[in-house]
Amino acid sequence: MFLLVTVFINLALSATFANAIFPDITLHECASTKGCLRPAMCTESSCAFLVTWKLVSVKSENYVEFELRGNVQKVTGFIALAFSKDQRVGDDGVVGCYYQSSTNTVNIRAGYNDIAGKTTNFYNGPDEELLITDGENLGGTFNAMDGTLQCRFRRRVRPLDTVHQLMDLTSPNAYHLIVTRGVERKKDGFGRPFAGGESVSQRPVVITSPIYGSMTGIIGRGSAIAKTHGCLMVLAWVLCASIGIILARYYKDVWPNSGLLGERVWFQSHRILQGICVGLTCISIILIFIYCEGYSQATAYPYYIHPILGLIVFSLALINPIIALCRCNPAHEYRPWFNWIHFFIGTFAYVLSVPTMMLGLRMPAAGLQLQFINYPLWILIFFVIFQFIIEITLEIHGCFYYRRNKNKRRTYVLEIDQYQAAKRLNNARQPRPPEPEPSGRMFKYFIIGLHATVCAIVAVILVIIIAVN
Repeated sequence: MFLLVTVFINLALSATFANAIFPDITLHECASTKGCLRPAMCTESSCAFLVTWKLVSVKSENYVEFELRGNVQKVTGFIALAFSKDQRVGDDGVVGCYYQSSTNTVNIRAGYNDIAGKTTNFYNGPDEELLITDGENLGGTFNAMDGTLQCRFRRRVRPLDTVHQLMDLTSPNAYHLIVTRGVERKKDGFGRPFAGGESVSQRPVVITSPIYGSMTGIIGRGSAIAKTHGCLMVLAWVLCASIGIILARYYKDVWPNSGLLGERVWFQSHRILQGICVGLTCISIILIFIYCEGYSQATAYPYYIHPILGLIVFSLALINPIIALCRCNPAHEYRPWFNWIHFFIGTFAYVLSVPTMMLGLRMPAAGLQLQFINYPLWILIFFVIFQFIIEITLEIHGCFYYRRNKNKRRTYVLEIDQYQAAKRLNNARQPRPPEPEPSGRMFKYFIIGLHATVCAIVAVILVIIIAVN
């Protein structure tokens, strides 16, 4: 019992690792006594990352005191800051920190990126005092409860060793600040950022300037591949699936005497739209697997839910057309079973796609701005309400004209019987009676036109938001 209590106490104490007296990094002194870089529209507790800097003197030599804080998701994660001459990673000086679980310490290292920006190597050169990591209020902590890593250290303004692109921070040298957060470092350097874990300042910064600023206008880089994934999913489920479902449920009796590619208009339109939906979904899934190099590494709530729901929607989207290919004849005794199974799978996939897209808009890979703006979610909510109103309207319309259209259908069946009988008796060529146009069809034409237009507008707006932000 005593052993269990001891273990529990140790675990509780280790929830915040490393320096027990390390003061938290805050926004309080931003733009007054220190410069700051943080996401737009974030508060003290909600900032995904925070970087601060201020000029200090150590033994008559100039240093910059940096503070880095960010959610790194895992105990093996890291946060790093690169000094870049442009807004791209490559040939940059780097400083950062990571938690070392074996020694229960936060290690602070300097380094540099190669020209291609694919690897970051730790600096092991002759400038032993390039970094000062020990002293009052210096060091770092890692909070295992929320995955937050923070560290405070000092870096020499002008490195003694300029061979390894460590970057001279003296004025007027200005650099774009690139913040990267990853879930796992490499043996000899910082690793790759996780999806949405890279952000860059919009303008270059003179680190040693006596005028400190608080920069909130930062670019949270959304990957082009991840954005393409999101845009394709929006086109698939907001545009194609929405219209295809409405056509299959409420427009089977419309355009009875017209055809499209040898089939009824509603059936062929439904098949084409749902086929495009499945195709776009498949391409989108392939792209995001390429981007993530496999399954998503997201572990923080709610980010890890999005790939789970996405794979469920993808699986259902694949299963439904396969079932449709195996459908039996309309007169077969098992045809009602097929109809209900096809209906439920399609409906479940469609309903599940909505929260999946909502979570996707909050994914870091979509871009940091999308994590903090709400109007894309409100657009999706409007669309859900609109879709519901359209379906309810068409249900009421169908009930209102049900008896009238049933009588028309009954009359048509009698006409067909008479036509068949006459054809058998005199073997004369007589024109086949046309199917009756359903009552209330003009209203249904208006509704499908309105629905398709709104679906297209919402889809285009969401695609633009995802692509631009």
